[in-house]
Amino acid sequence: MSDPSNTNTTREDPDQVVARAKAEHKPVATWCLFSGGNDSTVLAHRCREHYDGLAFIDTGTAVPGVAEFVADFAQWIGKPLRVMHAGDAFRKLVLGGSVRRNGTVEEGIGFPGPAMHSRSYRALKESQIKALLRESKVGHSRRARVLFLSGIRRAESRRRSQRVPIDRLGGTAAVFANPLIDWTGEDMRRYRSEHELPESDAAALMHRSGECNCGAFASAAAERATLKLLYPEFFSSIETLEAEAEAAGLQWCRWGGYDRDGQRATDTKRQSVGLLCESCDSRQHAPALPRVRPLRRPACEQTTQGVGVASGERKPARRRGELPSAPLPMLPAGHTKRERRP
Repeated sequence: MSDPSNTNTTREDPDQVVARAKAEHKPVATWCLFSGGNDSTVLAHRCREHYDGLAFIDTGTAVPGVAEFVADFAQWIGKPLRVMHAGDAFRKLVLGGSVRRNGTVEEGIGFPGPAMHSRSYRALKESQIKALLRESKVGHSRRARVLFLSGIRRAESRRRSQRVPIDRLGGTAAVFANPLIDWTGEDMRRYRSEHELPESDAAALMHRSGECNCGAFASAAAERATLKLLYPEFFSSIETLEAEAEAAGLQWCRWGGYDRDGQRATDTKRQSVGLLCESCDSRQHAPALPRVRPLRRPACEQTTQGVGVASGERKPARRRGELPSAPLPMLPAGHTKRERRP
């Protein structure tokens, strides 16, 4: 299969996007932002020659299995992994306790709803990006810049259709490049299939990475039921936090920004969606989650033994979410089709 970026001459090739970003900003380090979702695996694989390591933000709200998949994928692809931890930021966002620069203590806001998404994003993700930015600039000039590769695509939503290939986090030295910005959903599916990229259990079951469950843009009734069904122990911790929020007298004491009567915190339809919130755009326009579809096995797993896609050779079947034992070969940047293993 030819690279999807080469099928349309009107869109910029991923290699060109990264090369242009590096030429314009001369970064001292380049990170590939990795959530463990399907778009992330494509980005990490397609652009693997262009970054120093994978950066995963542990928001403290990920469903079980996400962090493990991220670590396994990094080992498989042969790249260093930097995990940035948000710690108890979500708990402090809900119940309060964060200390401001002036020494005062922030009060809890309860569970964030749509109108409070920006605050949730800053606490869980943007703060970690800024920390990685500072860490990467140690020993360099104050003006030094750091490049972050993101999986944002224009086809994801109406809002993201206005994104540009290269952008900056306002007022900082963080530069964001979106190499796959013009790829469609079909491009992504075809690439994953051709290169047999592994899929995490969370992505297979929920159709999103599952690394952040702040609930701000969640279709709460449907997603609450889904999380309770698939990850009961995880969601019990959310329910415990709900009980604490209610005991503290906070109005928005239910996950998703709801009160005890089911009223939601003021909805702001034009609320800014964070650069790293890969599923929040679609949630703003969807009243409920689509029903969970049955797991689809890759073509190579159609039989018990596993039949090769093209050659028909039988090989051991690989369970969904399980990575190959052999590390990914580092191929030249211009090489887009993976050589088949004997």
